[in-house]
Amino acid sequence: MTYSHSPTSLVSGLATSHAAVHADIRGLFVGISAERMRQRPLPSMNSIVWCIWHMLRVEDENIARFVVPVQQVFDTGGFRSSLAVPYRDDGFGMQSADVTALSERIDIGQLADYAAGVEAQGAWALTQIDGWDFSVPFTAAHIRPIVEADAYGDAANTDNVVGFLSTMKKGDWLIKHMVGHSQYHLGEIAAIDSALGGPRYFTW
Repeated sequence: MTYSHSPTSLVSGLATSHAAVHADIRGLFVGISAERMRQRPLPSMNSIVWCIWHMLRVEDENIARFVVPVQQVFDTGGFRSSLAVPYRDDGFGMQSADVTALSERIDIGQLADYAAGVEAQGAWALTQIDGWDFSVPFTAAHIRPIVEADAYGDAANTDNVVGFLSTMKKGDWLIKHMVGHSQYHLGEIAAIDSALGGPRYFTW
């Protein structure tokens, strides 16, 4: 993607889209029962609550590691304990049995609190990047020590993480991890909601 607009306009657009995505996430907690959120319509499909957890983990760990030098909300808010699941990673490549276990065990009220914290930290992070050149990628020299030092869970996959991030312009990376990734999984949630049958949350 070529960035012909000013950094200020890109950040403003991201902030608006980020807020809209999180408004959609908040709506899920209000509009869908806990029982429905935990169900997997097919063994090949995730649950709604797993998708929400995954979206939040991806945003949280990417903001804290690569945008602003802060700790993850997951850690500062004590959510590893309060969510009642043992996973610190973001669930990428998670086995089906673990998807089911997380869906059954996770504390949905605490997940809603975690979502609020991630939204707030993400919104704040967007106010801290005025000096970024969005047209250039992260460098391997910048990324590698962060991945190697972090206990996030992908240290064994360092070369792939470094290689992936090094191919993305910073603007593309922000759009993907603060908006696009969650939008994709909101679409997945709509498909799960439909496959579960019965009254649907999504009516579009």
